[in-house]
Amino acid sequence: MAVEKHLIAGPWVGEFGWELFAWQAYIRSLSEHYDKTTIICRPSSHAIYSDFADEYIYFNPTAGQADSFFMHGLDFQESIRKILSSGDILTEGASLLVPRRIGWPPHTHWSEGFAFGEHVVKPRYINFSQTVKEQPVLKYDYIFHARNRKLRKADNWSIANWERLRDLIGPTLGGGSIACIGTTTDSAHIEGTDDLRDMDLSTLFKLLSMAKGVFGPSSGPMHLASLCGAPHVVWSHSGNRDRYERNWNPLKTPILFLDEWDWHPTPEDVWCRFFDWEKP
Repeated sequence: MAVEKHLIAGPWVGEFGWELFAWQAYIRSLSEHYDKTTIICRPSSHAIYSDFADEYIYFNPTAGQADSFFMHGLDFQESIRKILSSGDILTEGASLLVPRRIGWPPHTHWSEGFAFGEHVVKPRYINFSQTVKEQPVLKYDYIFHARNRKLRKADNWSIANWERLRDLIGPTLGGGSIACIGTTTDSAHIEGTDDLRDMDLSTLFKLLSMAKGVFGPSSGPMHLASLCGAPHVVWSHSGNRDRYERNWNPLKTPILFLDEWDWHPTPEDVWCRFFDWEKP
């Protein structure tokens, strides 16, 4: 009897945005060459693999700040050893694929293929909102991701700016409900909006896709908006423009990228550009 081919992939320990565009879509494609796929990931990332994963091993590293595809202060090899020693994991027919730099992200285009052993695969991206059949009870017109990370703190927008944007959106765009997303550890909640931080991704997918606009500086949740087909407004330095508009936009999601003011446009700048924006 043929031995079952079993792919074990992970653990991803880096930033969420990089997990979305430098890891999960490659594993989705690679899984098609195996009979079974096990994903090692944070519990919070479960939903981005749910369309193809057969089982999960949860691993939630907390050694330091996640940065691109790694984590500061984490002994990665020791982490692998502990995961593999926790059970009968590497059985006959199993192949372990740990995260590595694939191509040269974020400069690698989403359509490029790479070799994984005997297989050459191109990443397969999906619209996550289309994996959810149930309609959410809530609906929001506008969604904020108020980045509040200790890593590169200068990239965070001030709470006063977010409050001003909230106030500009209300009367000028005919009102509308606003929610804040992200994690409680790395994102802020803006008074006067609903707090959806730490919401399960399977629920968030649909909420993002139904929003008129998602606002925030360059971050993982803004990349998630792209993979949910949600029009989004992102501000950052000009070096990130290709990432949002081209290299990491496989669904061709409408994106308004603002780099004239680097990480710190005024709320008026953001509002005026969004108000006049004609979505492609």
